[in-house]
Amino acid sequence: MVLLTLVDGRKGPGDVLVRVTAYGEVLSFAEWLFLGKCYLDSEAAYYPVHSGFIGRAMLLNALNELSQGVPFERVLEHYKLKKKGKGLKIVDKRKSALNPSIGGGTCERGSIVVLEGK
Repeated sequence: MVLLTLVDGRKGPGDVLVRVTAYGEVLSFAEWLFLGKCYLDSEAAYYPVHSGFIGRAMLLNALNELSQGVPFERVLEHYKLKKKGKGLKIVDKRKSALNPSIGGGTCERGSIVVLEGK
């Protein structure tokens, strides 16, 4: 069972975080869409267009860049999402990695740490 828990974010009013507890389950497309909707709504509330921000468009732009083949690391840099000492922790258990530069064993690449799948 996947449990999605909504909590108040730290940015301010309207900011929402989603805590994911998956118990080893795979997120369904509906669950992934719900996460996306929460992020879009939160961005729109905290960065409203009427105040001169681009709101949810920033998330859509980042996703569009990924869909067009822009490398993940470059998208993280472009949107200032790389945080020192706080990389993504990914366990890759696939038999063959889609992107061999971040798969297969334990390696570190920028802000992504791929741990060997056990």
